[in-house]
Amino acid sequence: MSAQASAPQLRPLGIGEILDVGIKIYLRNALTLFKIVVFVVLPAQILVNIIEISALPSNVTMSSGSAGPFGGTFTQYGPVSAHDRNVLLIGFISAFVIQFVAGRFAQAGCFRAIADAYLGEEVGWRSSLRFALRRLPAIVWMTILAAILVALGTLLLIIPGIYLYVAFTVAVPVLLVEGVGPWRALRRSRQLVKGRWWGTLGVAVVGALLVSVVSLAVSGLIVGVAFANPPRNTVTGFVLNTLAATIGSMIATPAAAAFITVLYIDLRVRKEGFDLLLLARGFGVERAPGQEPPSFLPEPPPQGIQPPFWPPPPGWEPGSAPPPIEPSPPPPRDDPPFWPPPPGWKPGGG
Repeated sequence: MSAQASAPQLRPLGIGEILDVGIKIYLRNALTLFKIVVFVVLPAQILVNIIEISALPSNVTMSSGSAGPFGGTFTQYGPVSAHDRNVLLIGFISAFVIQFVAGRFAQAGCFRAIADAYLGEEVGWRSSLRFALRRLPAIVWMTILAAILVALGTLLLIIPGIYLYVAFTVAVPVLLVEGVGPWRALRRSRQLVKGRWWGTLGVAVVGALLVSVVSLAVSGLIVGVAFANPPRNTVTGFVLNTLAATIGSMIATPAAAAFITVLYIDLRVRKEGFDLLLLARGFGVERAPGQEPPSFLPEPPPQGIQPPFWPPPPGWEPGSAPPPIEPSPPPPRDDPPFWPPPPGWKPGGG
């Protein structure tokens, strides 16, 4: 039997179980995940706010009611020249690019940390960010490709765009775990989601709602009515907007990454007999075949969920029973049927 067969077994999970495992990983490793996001997002957000404020014309202010580039409300106190409009546009595009790249960087670091937690390994924020930095160009390019394809699909009666958006849900963990290129990661994600599109949509929608409610509630406490929505070009507005954007990302990014990572593993368990040993090898982690899985994982599958050997036999699907073992034919007889032997009888001749 191969090494994979002795790895800790995983079983297909329901939508509630995927969310439950993701939340447990998130809570048990929250401090490390927060460090990953803060280390990347906080400097980027400070730079973004400086660029936005510097790009504002002298007779225009912007409220801090909505974090991020192109967020908030503009208030104009006089005419704005064409030059000022161009400076404002360039500044806000630059801010958007910085925030976009920082978001992908933090996201990739959280994916790596969550995968380590799933393996029961020690989760480190520095090692996760180093891993993410190596794959950052591929992740940025893949995100752009996915956005273009989803936008084109949306133009074609909207439904194709929705389909592609869900089909590309696990593209980032595919790229990080399997080491494929951006285009291949998108196609591979679509292959994994095929046949589980509605279940993937359920995880994506419920997970997004949970993340949005919590992050908006926390960031809303910081930039609230009590602060009278101060402009960003004041010290109070600058600090509040930076804190709101950073804390919102600190809560949302690891949670979304946790749900998607568990979903990716579940899809591979359902279709490929995926196990923790294969996940460890995807990240270059040494894992003993007999090592116990983390305690937050659901109970191991009953007999018949995992394939009887690896690779699975032709036609095997999760939940099917092992193929029947055909009885071997009896060995040829070497003794005569009676004594004395019949005329012409020879050993092995029946």
